[in-house]
Amino acid sequence: MPARAPSGTRPRGAARRDALLDAVLQVVAEAGVEAVTHRRVADAARLPLASTTYWFESKEQLLTEALERAADRDLERLRALLGETSEGTSDPIRLAVDAILGPSPDSGQTTRGLLLATYTLMLEAARRPALRKVMRRWTDAYMDALPPLLAAAGSRHARSDAELMLAAADGLLVDQLASDDASDLAPRLRRLAEALVTA
Repeated sequence: MPARAPSGTRPRGAARRDALLDAVLQVVAEAGVEAVTHRRVADAARLPLASTTYWFESKEQLLTEALERAADRDLERLRALLGETSEGTSDPIRLAVDAILGPSPDSGQTTRGLLLATYTLMLEAARRPALRKVMRRWTDAYMDALPPLLAAAGSRHARSDAELMLAAADGLLVDQLASDDASDLAPRLRRLAEALVTA
């Protein structure tokens, strides 16, 4: 659930816009894409309805910019992780697994809620070209980051191995969300990566 502003205060300017986008992700996580309306998003953000209509002309824009916000936060996390630890790492597979499964920065939502919203919007991208563009940019960033790590671990097919790792992680995460399983996925993804780089 998004963090609430202190009693008696409301976010202003761009902070309102960000609060509304976080509220879109909350609504998608709780009730799905069809539940997203300007009014419901404003209510979830505890902001006046005029705030949503000021910043966003349509539901399409709400969904697209919410997914962009989630992508930007995750890619910021990815860049920070790789910038801090990739130079001379002794365990590039661990770093690749952390890059894929590591927690997103604090968004005011649970990680599960953010994942549920993200995967819901990923599926919605099959129907909405604007969402597909965001997903492509997000995936491309991972496909730039992961192959060098897998190559450093010994992979002879680093790009295709990275694609397989991402696809496996998506499948594992969707299964975990659907079953409400809280098990650690990192050991399974590491086992896959080790098998790929030695194949």
